[in-house]
Amino acid sequence: MKSADRKPSLIMVADPDEDERCLLRSVLRLKGFNVIEAADGRQVINLAREKRPDLLVIDLKLPGLSGTLTIQHLRRHVEFHTLPIVAVSYGANGGRRQGLPGRATAHLSKPVQFEHLDKLIDRFLPGQRVQFPEGGRKTSLAVNGAVIHA
Repeated sequence: MKSADRKPSLIMVADPDEDERCLLRSVLRLKGFNVIEAADGRQVINLAREKRPDLLVIDLKLPGLSGTLTIQHLRRHVEFHTLPIVAVSYGANGGRRQGLPGRATAHLSKPVQFEHLDKLIDRFLPGQRVQFPEGGRKTSLAVNGAVIHA
């Protein structure tokens, strides 16, 4: 299958903060991914069952059902055993933790450094990123005062 014929990977972004979701959604869409969003643990579970994302980026401080409990719930179901899950939280030591929360696949500290997220996406979804030819499309995005180049 030619890369132009390939369906973009679906990434779910789960964060209680709408601005954080907007920023991640915008950056991921610029990079050629389809994105769905959730604001709490129950939404994550329902959307994951319905849409079957290829990658989940989840804040550990979700309201109601926490991010850790949401990850544990998903991992109990065979269809989510291999789902790459990136847990995100404030205050972690550079994203390196003893044991990943709820059996997440990886961890990132907030504020998310996009180059670290890029490396994880390349690791978990190899060859899925839209690659623009040299001198091809280059885009800048301004979100809440931050300028992002993709």
